[in-house]
Amino acid sequence: MEKRFTFLLLLLLLLVSCASDPHHDDSLEEYNRGALELNLAVDRNILRPVALTYKELLNAEVRYSVANMLSNLNEPFYGVNYVLSFEAENATNSLFRFFINSTIGILGIFDVAGTIGLPKKEVSFKDTLRKKEISTGNYLVLPILGSSSTRDAIGEPVAWMINPVGYFICFPYMLAKTILQEVSNRAENSEIIDSIIKDSMDLYSTTKNIYLQKYSVKNKNEAEFSDTPNPDS
Repeated sequence: MEKRFTFLLLLLLLLVSCASDPHHDDSLEEYNRGALELNLAVDRNILRPVALTYKELLNAEVRYSVANMLSNLNEPFYGVNYVLSFEAENATNSLFRFFINSTIGILGIFDVAGTIGLPKKEVSFKDTLRKKEISTGNYLVLPILGSSSTRDAIGEPVAWMINPVGYFICFPYMLAKTILQEVSNRAENSEIIDSIIKDSMDLYSTTKNIYLQKYSVKNKNEAEFSDTPNPDS
């Protein structure tokens, strides 16, 4: 356990050293384009066929239930991220959602918590690092995982270590969950993804811009929220 936390600390210290902005620095473009070609090959030959088969074999209701179960397994992870961001209300929301949906909702098949006023509030470790104002670093395309940044790539192992579910189910099940999540996401967004791949003149620039736009929107939304006057003040 001590070694794990030492590794976690080293990774977080390394994150602080990432000082560049992905909007202005694409020094890894040559590598990124190669990684994108690898990802396209994996998608074309493995992920897309599996996702389409998954979509054909399971009707929309079953796929929705599977997505709910996978989302429910993420609730403890959301809770930890909210704790790290000192957002007690959201952390409590995630805790109660996990408890209610895991029991009354039958392992998360049904989003019972959502029907009683506890909405799902997704958050990632990337969001937590951004709230801590840790620099994003360079734009980076990860093999298999896709668009990211040097900060988020370094933070990914930390995210696995702080996920409480990982302490109760062994690595093979965590890996299987991750793969199923990717297949489910690819199946539900197949038309959009296929359209982007087909219609983009420069797919690298397109995927990079999509990622950076998402990055900018999140920062803008948080800034607007922080600048909103408190009605109780």
